[in-house]
Amino acid sequence: MLEAERKQGQFPLLEMSHLLYGGKDYFDKFLERQSFFDNHPLFKVNHNFYNMSRQDQILLNAERTVEALKKLSLADPNYYTPNVLCPQGIFISTVHFAMVIPAFQVLASDEQISKWMTLLKNLNAFGCYAQTELGHGSDVQNLQTVAVFDKQTSEFVIHTPNIEATKFWPGELGLYCEFALVFAQLQVDGKGYGVHPFWIRIRDKETHKPLSGIEIGDIGPKMGYSVKDNGFMSFDHFRAPLDSLLNRYIKVSRDGKVERQGNPKVGYGSMMYMRNILCDQYTKFGGRALTIAVRYSLYRKQFKDDNKQEIRILDYQCQQQKLFPLLAEFYACVFGSVKIKELVNDNFNRISQQNDFSLLGLTHAVLSGAKANYTYFVANCAEWCRLSCGGHGFAHYSGLPVIFFEMSPNITLEGENTILNLQLARYLLKQLQHVVSKPNAVPEFFKFLSLETAKVDDVTTLDNLITLLGLNCSILTKYAAQKLMSHTDMKESWDTKAGIALAKAASTFIPYFNMLCFLDTINNKAKETKEILTVLARIYGITMLLNNMQGLLLKNQINSQQIQTLQDTRESLYPIIRLNALSLVEAQGLSDNSLQSLIAPKDGDVYQNMYNFASKENSLNKQQVHNGINYIQKMREVNAKL
Repeated sequence: MLEAERKQGQFPLLEMSHLLYGGKDYFDKFLERQSFFDNHPLFKVNHNFYNMSRQDQILLNAERTVEALKKLSLADPNYYTPNVLCPQGIFISTVHFAMVIPAFQVLASDEQISKWMTLLKNLNAFGCYAQTELGHGSDVQNLQTVAVFDKQTSEFVIHTPNIEATKFWPGELGLYCEFALVFAQLQVDGKGYGVHPFWIRIRDKETHKPLSGIEIGDIGPKMGYSVKDNGFMSFDHFRAPLDSLLNRYIKVSRDGKVERQGNPKVGYGSMMYMRNILCDQYTKFGGRALTIAVRYSLYRKQFKDDNKQEIRILDYQCQQQKLFPLLAEFYACVFGSVKIKELVNDNFNRISQQNDFSLLGLTHAVLSGAKANYTYFVANCAEWCRLSCGGHGFAHYSGLPVIFFEMSPNITLEGENTILNLQLARYLLKQLQHVVSKPNAVPEFFKFLSLETAKVDDVTTLDNLITLLGLNCSILTKYAAQKLMSHTDMKESWDTKAGIALAKAASTFIPYFNMLCFLDTINNKAKETKEILTVLARIYGITMLLNNMQGLLLKNQINSQQIQTLQDTRESLYPIIRLNALSLVEAQGLSDNSLQSLIAPKDGDVYQNMYNFASKENSLNKQQVHNGINYIQKMREVNAKL
């Protein structure tokens, strides 16, 4: 059924695959890793997984991590692709490699790196990133765990002063890690020096039991991340050695002398690294959901046309409206993430190798907005793909609920999205000031803030869509600035008067940024894919404007006729995407095992797949008569007495 759809694609599939993965080498590496998962019996998708207990799910994931280690270099910063491929859960070591090691590279001294890095990479020092507390998450500066320096012993006394200060949510803490990078308020001679990281052994090397003075456990079931042992930890005057403080930027001598050096904001470095992974790798889960939804929409037929032939649901305009704007947004986010990855790596290398912080502010701002935008996109995309698949989308065997459950937590973790948008808003305001006072200092991505008005004849061209998206953000940023400045108490104004306007302005920046990256891909990287990418880019830009054009409306920069033109143009582009829809999702190169879906195989009988699982693989049906039937009789007995 799908072969005819594949033949009508109007672009070379391989070129598109290379663009989506950042080049031929990256795509080939992806296929190599995918082949490992496809051919290893332990990684074959088990649709009965969701009938298993959480304990059994966790143990299966641990076994899979060991097998992956035999083949894959999990210490390689590019390894994270397997998390997109690995069925039903992410590896045990994700936090260790994605957060702990990058934090060491930025925050530890050369001596500490020499002592620990090899042990970290070979897992002989296996750790978690213990920052978030029960009472404080995004508000890092007000964490309550304390590290009090004891001059008599030259040790730090780590203590949890109250329930709110309990470390809560760190992955790999509940069951596995032996060490923890604990963020605590440093106090020396009664003076506070802010929050700093301490590398502490928390479990016994031989027994794996928590050390005396430390309480540890798993926090319990969550929405998503069922195999991840998010944990809690509290300290009762636990003593840590002097060199437990990662001391590249702050040192405490044996007699209690405190010496600072470098930029105190360097702690953002490791968090940026994880946020980059969320943008770069986890965005691809949106593509996985779209592959399932598009394929199923081609298999599924409902109602008949005038010739008494059933119609594929992807031929309905309303189904196209559900999926095609999301498909365009997926491509936009992927191309945006490529630029963000370059920016993050450049910033990380400058800080760690040259002590150069010149890109820190720009990187933090763009990455904050992108993390907020991309993680919301993936969860929203998974939900709409599930809805587009009707009743079967609700079933775990569709492969869609797991994407929604596993990706939704990313909206909150590693920076709650509203907070991140407000951090981007702060940078927008700063650049808005520079537009007037220091125009040459404004980064290229933010020069649009000088826009006051724009007259465009055709609102649907790529260049004009970019101009309008930039103008929209510029107007909303200036509107937010006016609201903020209209009150004398700036802190109160930020918190209670202008917050909504600030977050709104920030939320419109990433669509503009994505369009710049989309256009750059079309102009400088695409060859025979230029035409179809241009169609996708236009659909994306139009959708972003139609979803949020408040700034343009505030200043009468768009009229009703232009809005109608945007709507009509988007609909006129859908037939082109319809011809290419299957090729656009299959350019990702995802195997059936990676999709983890019975409703969207590359070839085969969808309905037979679903029936086979229900009748032959569903463990709940192993007993011909289930034990629960006894309770039906008890219910009858209770009812008879009423």
